Amino acid sequence: MAEIVVVGAGPAGLMAAIRSAQAGHRCVVVEAQPTVGGLAGSFEVAGQRVDHGSHRLHPATDERFLELFRSRLGSDLQVRPRNGRIRLGGRWVAFPLRAGDMVRNLPLSFAARAALDAAAGLRRRRRRGADSVTFADEVSRRLGPTVAREFYAPYARKLYGIEADQLDRDLARRRVSAAGAGAILRRVARATRPQGRSFLYPRRGYGQLSETLADLAVELGVDLRLGTRVLGLRAAEDSVLVSLNGGLLDADAVLTTMPVPALAAAVDPSPPPAVVEALQRCRSRAVVLVYLVVSRDRFTPFDAHYFPGPETVVARLSEPKNYRDGDDPPGRTVLCAEIACWPGDELWQRPADQLGELVAADMARVGLEIPALEAVEVRRLPAVYPVYETSSMGDRATVDSWLRSLVADRIVSLGRHGLGVLDNLHHVLAMGEAAAQSVGSDGAVDEAAWDRSLDGFASHVVED
Repeated sequence: MAEIVVVGAGPAGLMAAIRSAQAGHRCVVVEAQPTVGGLAGSFEVAGQRVDHGSHRLHPATDERFLELFRSRLGSDLQVRPRNGRIRLGGRWVAFPLRAGDMVRNLPLSFAARAALDAAAGLRRRRRRGADSVTFADEVSRRLGPTVAREFYAPYARKLYGIEADQLDRDLARRRVSAAGAGAILRRVARATRPQGRSFLYPRRGYGQLSETLADLAVELGVDLRLGTRVLGLRAAEDSVLVSLNGGLLDADAVLTTMPVPALAAAVDPSPPPAVVEALQRCRSRAVVLVYLVVSRDRFTPFDAHYFPGPETVVARLSEPKNYRDGDDPPGRTVLCAEIACWPGDELWQRPADQLGELVAADMARVGLEIPALEAVEVRRLPAVYPVYETSSMGDRATVDSWLRSLVADRIVSLGRHGLGVLDNLHHVLAMGEAAAQSVGSDGAVDEAAWDRSLDGFASHVVED
């Protein structure tokens, strides 16, 4: 069987390694960080396990993956009630949306205008469907101008750093799962039942999922090498030479989840100049995660608060303790504030104490007074949200074509960073599985099969 090197020990890479090992291949996983999981990992702040922002295992996850986690985690995989809320027009609205709460708490003017939009929705979709070019157009066509203008447009501006009419409609297709007002009403109806607003979450944090996958991979004979960085990938006839900070590996195939710019810098032969130039125009937004340690057992009963409006810099505030029944220390909780920015800008560089003050001021502005802080810790993530600008969609197509061409050299790029996409955990698990299944017994990659997989991945819609 083949010698497979998997680059990256996040969920996509670990699933690729598991399926490769189960197919009989010899597999090495190399991960630059000292722990597994990547952005889906967990770590400790003030003795409490926290995640890189707000994450959950969605009930839409394919049953084969759910069964894998259930069989390995047992009671550690908890079914939890989802209990978030959105700040809209100075009011708090439950999320997931629920009919009674919407009647009580939606701003009356917003509700009335949104209802009128919904009544005209079918006619609007017929009239404007062919004309949708931007994110703003597409959301307005589906959900009406009120929801587009007062919720999605400011939230998009906060997350992606540009106006909604500069974002491509493909972002709406990938990120806005509701096809219209009818779809929203069906979700509201489901959310009236407790089982309609639940999610799955491990007792020791979201990273326990990746740790479980890593344990399974090792049991299957996978050689997992943490703290090992890829320095170069040189394609040769029927093999790939992988240069590491700890030596060399000769692989029959490489399945890589490394970010596309890093892959372009590592691969030999180098990508054509047109691809290099296109990559420079494909921007991603960074996120600064600000963890506030609070001397209180619980800050609120909510798992997450969403702030689409411009009155705060924070886009979301989550409380990890409320995601699980775990072993968290009593009398203390940790809050995680997510702030989108550009890598290297003023927010990105701001010191931790100043970021803590900024978050506290934001929360006070919306009526969430944070008591005296014990500590503030910060994590900076340089590439979280790919920015689907209308001006760069041609560049993204150029990069996609180049990534597909690497398959002939037995290099397969996959995962959220490896494809520059927005996806849920269950999507990237499917990517890892499909990548492993595309590799033959000699390490050759079935190009047609992988092309079909990539086309299928393009239909993924992120679940909220």
